[in-house]
Amino acid sequence: MSLVATVVVPAAEFPLGSLLDMDEDVTLTVETTVPTSESVVPYFWAPADVADSIVATLESERTVAAVSIVDEIDDHVLVKIAWNDRVDGVLETICERDVIVTSAVGTETRWTFRLWFPSSEDLSAFYSSCLERDISIELVRLHETDEPSVDRGFGLTTAQRELLVAAYEAGYFDVPRRTTLVELGDRLDVSDSAVSQRLRRGLAALIGSTIAVDTDDETASLSRRLDDELEVETQSDP
Repeated sequence: MSLVATVVVPAAEFPLGSLLDMDEDVTLTVETTVPTSESVVPYFWAPADVADSIVATLESERTVAAVSIVDEIDDHVLVKIAWNDRVDGVLETICERDVIVTSAVGTETRWTFRLWFPSSEDLSAFYSSCLERDISIELVRLHETDEPSVDRGFGLTTAQRELLVAAYEAGYFDVPRRTTLVELGDRLDVSDSAVSQRLRRGLAALIGSTIAVDTDDETASLSRRLDDELEVETQSDP
């Protein structure tokens, strides 16, 4: 059964956190993404009043291939970032393990991620990889999934369902990915930033109505199971 895990890492151990010398009141929010060999964490929201300094800082970093502002809503901008082949910290493990990032929020001191895993074994492998890289990761919450009802609408709007089906059929979730947000936007006659937002909200609605279950007993049981698995792995290492 699949799991949704909430984990926390120090800002310095996530590329966006280590690259940006943010004020304590600044918060960045990552768009929901499905990592592929082509792209991982490609979009994030930032306050408009610090957008120029954020872009300038990222453009000067060797780990960043390109960065641009692609949309602006109210007092926030959507920033698109392309990483170079080599990424470090928890981002490297997310990419390596094909983890689905359902949400991520960063401050001056730490980043909080909500991650989806097909099984407890996948979560255990991700957690072990982080420890092997000396990443100070903290598992703060677990949700075990439920079986979805076949006749439910899964909390999706018609537009969100249309986009998710189109993205699936076009190979957006394949590894490597066979289409892009721009191509999906052209197919549905909407902008790529609108596609990104709709995809994020659609995935969040789908996950929230199907696999995210907030039950304390289940969380405690899964935490103990993960701890036991990691302890066995540690004891078996030479």
